[in-house]
Amino acid sequence: MSKVHPNELLNTLTVGARPQKCRNLEIMHEVCSELHRLGSLDFSLATVGRMSQERGGMSQRALYNSTSRDFKTLIRAWASFAAPNKRSSAEPLSRDKLTDNDLLQKIPDPALRALLGQVIAERDRLRGEVKLLRANANVVVDRRVLPGHINVTPKGEVIQVMSSVGLSETEKQALQRAISAEFLTQEGWSEGANGEILNSRGRKLFDIGFINAIKKTLTS
Repeated sequence: MSKVHPNELLNTLTVGARPQKCRNLEIMHEVCSELHRLGSLDFSLATVGRMSQERGGMSQRALYNSTSRDFKTLIRAWASFAAPNKRSSAEPLSRDKLTDNDLLQKIPDPALRALLGQVIAERDRLRGEVKLLRANANVVVDRRVLPGHINVTPKGEVIQVMSSVGLSETEKQALQRAISAEFLTQEGWSEGANGEILNSRGRKLFDIGFINAIKKTLTS
């Protein structure tokens, strides 16, 4: 018995939606379709969001917002659709051995089928995480002191600032040039308000604190 195709959910989600949302949903649908065609089972928000952003769709960061529920629903529907059917074709089907897919096929409403598929996919994902946590229950904490000193950004990001004592003069000059206004302008880049480096479209090339970390390295 065939699985419910996410096309049905896409049609439901785009009914009455704004053109921009429809476009972003279609781009995300194409990304998931390509992953499925390549045989990938990685339908994580990080992977799908990155590919969507590269194609001019919803950004990876926006996908984690609470307002992106429909996009997450579509991704999880694809994850459910791509999941392998565990029941052997030779195994007789009984009421006691209905697979998740068999149960989905008994639901006449396509939107409800897709939503239930999302719930099943989320359940399977959580089960996998529990197994992984159990397998890695014994964690060894590395208490060695890192060289240099540690800075924590307002967002909680940890930056390890290395001392420049071991740098040669040539290496120091190379770092200074890498963050100089002249070099950034030459490459079509710019420095952001929080020390990040942005390209000509305003997209982040190097994370927040990058320039600040290099400056501290050179002055330490």
